[in-house]
Amino acid sequence: MIKNITLSGAEHVVKLTNEHCRSCTDVISAKICSILPTPAEDGFTLAEVLAGRGNMLPVFSKAGFTLAEVLITLGIIGVVAAMTIPTLISKIQKQQIEAQLKENYSVIAQAMKLSEEEGAISPQLVVNQQKVQAWFEEFMSKSLKTEVVCYHKPGCWHKSGVVKTLNNTTPNYETNVGNGESVIGAISVTFRTAKGAYFDLDISGSAASQGLFGIDTSQNTLQFYVDVNGDRKPNIIGKDIFIMVYEYDKGLVPAGNDRTPNEIKQNCEQGNGYWCMKYIKDNGWVIPDSVWKRKI
Repeated sequence: MIKNITLSGAEHVVKLTNEHCRSCTDVISAKICSILPTPAEDGFTLAEVLAGRGNMLPVFSKAGFTLAEVLITLGIIGVVAAMTIPTLISKIQKQQIEAQLKENYSVIAQAMKLSEEEGAISPQLVVNQQKVQAWFEEFMSKSLKTEVVCYHKPGCWHKSGVVKTLNNTTPNYETNVGNGESVIGAISVTFRTAKGAYFDLDISGSAASQGLFGIDTSQNTLQFYVDVNGDRKPNIIGKDIFIMVYEYDKGLVPAGNDRTPNEIKQNCEQGNGYWCMKYIKDNGWVIPDSVWKRKI
């Protein structure tokens, strides 16, 4: 039998002896219930439960979810995820390509500037593959962090048929170099950088420089095709493959540099996408949605 029980609280002390034991349950219950939330209307108080006059099952049963409710909620979450995740991934990929394009353009511009300062550039540079190869090995390779370099052979660019234009056509001058791979141009130097970009360096005469690359000149020019994210898709000129041109008097400029804004816009939104680097550069290095979301 309980002889003496002391119940302490923040405001009072209750001493219970033998004669109080009959009510001790109610006292303890009242003390505990004072710090608990009020039960549901159809439930019982904790004091009543402890006194054996009911249970609190009705209170707890109302706080749960049925299996149907859980399945419906999960279904809604799945539908929302299916609608939003692809858009989010596309947005992130677009932002990455924009940053990589700007960075690679800066790298090539600095390398060409250094080559100019060292007297390695002349109008006679872009005549044949032998001269371009010698120039690349002596000057450009020192400025670029290349992982592998290929001289008109497989191993540095793409498999045949992988690269497309925004018109869903094969790029001009695509040339098979064996092993199921191709390059762009009959005289090409291809290389890959440490950051994962693929480059294809080619030569064009004045006619192609003006018509295809949008550069007004009477000289031969160098073209740098850059796939800023390597083998990763979409591998489309105008979306992740871009063209910059070196002309002796103009220096390094984006393809389409000498065309009007409307001509450049039309090339990117309706044409083959060769001049999209200029379009993006003039747009603050942001790819317009009209280009990025264009279907081919």
